[in-house]
Amino acid sequence: MQVYEELMSSFPELKYKFDPLMPFNQKGMIYGSTVYLNPDQEYEELNSTVAEEIGHYLTGSGDIIRQDSLEKRKQEQKARDTGAALLVTPGDIIECFESGCVSVWECADHLSIPEKTFKAAIKFYARKYDGIKTEDKYIIIFNINGTVSVFKSLY
Repeated sequence: MQVYEELMSSFPELKYKFDPLMPFNQKGMIYGSTVYLNPDQEYEELNSTVAEEIGHYLTGSGDIIRQDSLEKRKQEQKARDTGAALLVTPGDIIECFESGCVSVWECADHLSIPEKTFKAAIKFYARKYDGIKTEDKYIIIFNINGTVSVFKSLY
């Protein structure tokens, strides 16, 4: 199953429609319980778009198409953070480390997402965990610039 299909199946209460009439610069939008997706985007970008629209659903952002106020921009950021966290978990970061990924773009490629989405998730976790999180035998250091370091304990 593709990444975006796994996300869609995790939220069956939503309907997903690929709309070829969407403007090129609009990748997706949610209206009610229907997520409209522009089919004219790369696979990795589609994964990110589906996650972001689900993020809007989960955060109850409302109509924020126009980013004309600070509150709307904050709601948009919250939805993007939520979407990025759906695609990149601390466990995924450990998996990237164990798979030999050593750069941001390698991690993004490994997870089939855009580099900007991976960086957004790292920045979110940097704020959420105040820069550091331990998980099992691993220490993950999240940097606010979108980079990450993973250390594995030998004991």
